[in-house]
Amino acid sequence: MKALICTLAAVLAGTPALAAHPLQIEDIQKMARLGSTRISPDGKWVAYTVTLADVPKNRNVTNVWMVPSSGGEPQQLTSGDGHSSYGPRWSPDSRHLYFVSTRIDNKPQIFRLPIGGGEARQITSVPTGIGDYLLSPNGKTIVFSARVFAHCSDMACNEKAAKARDDDPVKVRVITEIPFRRWDEWAEGKRNHLFVMPADGGEARDLTPGDVDSPIWTDGGAGEVAFSPDGREIAFSRYSENESLTQNSDINIIPIAGGAARTITTNKASDFAPKYSPDGRYIAYSATLRPMAEADLTRLFLFDRRTGEHRNVFEALDRSIGSYLWAPDGKSLYVTFEDRGEVPLARLDVDTLKLTRLVSAGTIDDVDVSEDGAFVVYSAMDFSHPKELFRVDVRAGAPRPTSVTLTRANADLLRDIEFGEASSFTFNGWRSEAVQAWQVKPPGFDATKKYPVLLIMHGGPEGSWLNQFSYRWSAQLFAAAGYVVIAPNFHGSTGFGLAFQDSIKGQWGGAPYEDQMKAVDVALTWPYIDGTRLAAAGASYGGYMANWIAGHTDRFRAIVSHAGLYDLPTVLFSTDFASGFKQEFHGTPWENYQALIDQAPVTYAKNFKTPMLITHGLKDYRVDVSQGLAMFQLLQAMRIPSKLVLFDDANHWVLKPADSILWYREVLGWLDRWVKPESAEYRKLTASPSSP
Repeated sequence: MKALICTLAAVLAGTPALAAHPLQIEDIQKMARLGSTRISPDGKWVAYTVTLADVPKNRNVTNVWMVPSSGGEPQQLTSGDGHSSYGPRWSPDSRHLYFVSTRIDNKPQIFRLPIGGGEARQITSVPTGIGDYLLSPNGKTIVFSARVFAHCSDMACNEKAAKARDDDPVKVRVITEIPFRRWDEWAEGKRNHLFVMPADGGEARDLTPGDVDSPIWTDGGAGEVAFSPDGREIAFSRYSENESLTQNSDINIIPIAGGAARTITTNKASDFAPKYSPDGRYIAYSATLRPMAEADLTRLFLFDRRTGEHRNVFEALDRSIGSYLWAPDGKSLYVTFEDRGEVPLARLDVDTLKLTRLVSAGTIDDVDVSEDGAFVVYSAMDFSHPKELFRVDVRAGAPRPTSVTLTRANADLLRDIEFGEASSFTFNGWRSEAVQAWQVKPPGFDATKKYPVLLIMHGGPEGSWLNQFSYRWSAQLFAAAGYVVIAPNFHGSTGFGLAFQDSIKGQWGGAPYEDQMKAVDVALTWPYIDGTRLAAAGASYGGYMANWIAGHTDRFRAIVSHAGLYDLPTVLFSTDFASGFKQEFHGTPWENYQALIDQAPVTYAKNFKTPMLITHGLKDYRVDVSQGLAMFQLLQAMRIPSKLVLFDDANHWVLKPADSILWYREVLGWLDRWVKPESAEYRKLTASPSSP
């Protein structure tokens, strides 16, 4: 099979492109956000979700849609008064579609909708609401996850315990172990358990009782449970040791009828996301191999249920596996993975490990394959195109893959928006090693003019800037405000091999800082850049780097730091997990305190001069808000122009639509205030100290 390599611009060439205005902040919230594709077993339909912003009520609302798999007019299947519906799953006969909805008491419950017409019927009534769920291959059984009180063995007990906690006038938390917070919520003594019940409704039975998360908690909350093809068994992930200290999880299997779970992996790091092969011989799963590591390559393993052998099938690529899905014949898997700022779709042959790329440009996600193996559906996006759904023909013997555009959900909106040109460039960074970066020019770019530069810095730190349309850190939106945006994938970024990724360890402020300053140096050689107008912005680790830059250079006129780490010894033990930091910094506060001090932005605070905007979410338990408060208060004490913006309902990310609009306005307003004045006016502004 030949690779299908095409840009979204080429695929969507039929969309009229009458540029009317640069991208505006409000345009971001008008866009439909697609995902969660599911092909019906008869191959006729593709169910998917569409999320739209309700700005006046400051919420995002998701609903389920479907479109003919051969192309045609999409149909909206669910609606509600501000309540979301998501997680579509087809019945084996394609006559019903299951989904999760918050329409009853604002708690996620499973519903079943007849495709031929009629109302959706509620299937579950779980007091705590459900998390992820799966339908058995024969359609008779549902397995779902729910957060429940560890001491309870049934739903009645959970309902009683929840009511008792809510009714108790004394609001106190007695904590004896970590983690006690996760991402943006308190653990509250609850655990993830798996429940099994009839697909038509009925009593739910706890399959994984006990004081341990089964399946494990993940940021996304899905993909940790799988049915065997005969429907008699499930595989799931479970923590084998304290997650905050070791991150050691294993794959377990348990009969649907009940009984003791059996652990099938012995790796001391993380094993997760199991998927049975169609013939039941293999269980594919993801794994990292370094215990207690905060970041590692994610490998793809196959467990042979006949022989007990575990085979690493993705190591040679030197990339982390993203998603994977078995082909119906069990001879290959469809996989996605980060690769030099792109996320391609490829087919991996199980026997030969040959990798055939099917779609190489942009960022591919939401992959599903038809039951007859004839076609694959996926979502794709790039810097200038939000997600849309596509179908690619992968039938054996086909002369070449053919691609069909299934949705154009944002076509009308995009018709009136002009985007800036996005391109990749490479330069010699730390130790003269090649570093890839993105550049996005302002729309209506004029090579005879001079533009300011905005350096944006990604989080992780083991993350990357991908060729994708971003809603939270939109390079296109910053470019539309008149900035040439550069986004380097510095040493430590993912998608460039393990050695490149590991090069950040022990030197968070070393190689990455050098790379990003060299990226700016490269930009200054471009004839259309105004070298007197530079700005930098980043979030999470990018916020750390923003704080680090403030103490190491005054070349920037303004800096924006969102959820940035400031004082490493304190942030490491106010975050919601505590493992991996010894590897990241070559030290802990009780073993090598100096290693943390040397890499902490606070150590270099005496050098701070640059005007800074600090933003943070009050529900951010990954980087505690105390980091943002401390950074701002120090800037104020030093009489450095600074501003603090706190979001009451935001976690590590600013997700609510009205919050996002305000965040962009604050960021762009801060940049414009300090970057766009003439040099003399800028010097005058910074010469007037602000009050502490």
